[in-house]
Amino acid sequence: MTNENQLVGEALEAYFEKYGLGKDGGLDKLWGKVKVGNFYIPIPNPDARKRALVCHDIHHLVTGYSAEWQGEAAIAGWEVGSGCNDFYAAWVLDLGLMALGIWIFPKTVFNAFVRGLRSRNLYHYLLTPQEAKQMTIAQLRTFLELKVPGYENPTTQEKIEFVKWWTISWVFSFVFFLLPLPLIGFGVWWLMK
Repeated sequence: MTNENQLVGEALEAYFEKYGLGKDGGLDKLWGKVKVGNFYIPIPNPDARKRALVCHDIHHLVTGYSAEWQGEAAIAGWEVGSGCNDFYAAWVLDLGLMALGIWIFPKTVFNAFVRGLRSRNLYHYLLTPQEAKQMTIAQLRTFLELKVPGYENPTTQEKIEFVKWWTISWVFSFVFFLLPLPLIGFGVWWLMK
């Protein structure tokens, strides 16, 4: 658990160390990594991902969601609920993870999504990451209107929003992640024949 009075920048350094992400969380790397069980899957680390990654990691700290599978599913729901603005890499990763997370941790993703609807995030240029790092965890939580837990008594409109974004996440995941698989398979087969 993060100390409420700790500066975000200091907490971020401890977070990077705890999850083995390197000194700057992987911003200097050409490839990122996603942990699956005891293994890491390499993923490209373009500038668009790096731009979103700083905010994403700060979001982990202030929401309290871990960088393990359930926490990543929760942060995806929270970031979609609070909106990713023009951080397209965040939309891609969050929608894909939300689509998967709904099946594994449905209540967690739903609660995080509702909490996101009721709060703000750094993707909306409210503060720069550097400004956020100078605040305490408590100050930034207050600034982002993050309530703990913040998802009680969801309204009908919030439930409708969740169903809408759940549907979008599945359509998006099918088009960008699942549909290309048979095409790749066909391409490999054709090249090898």
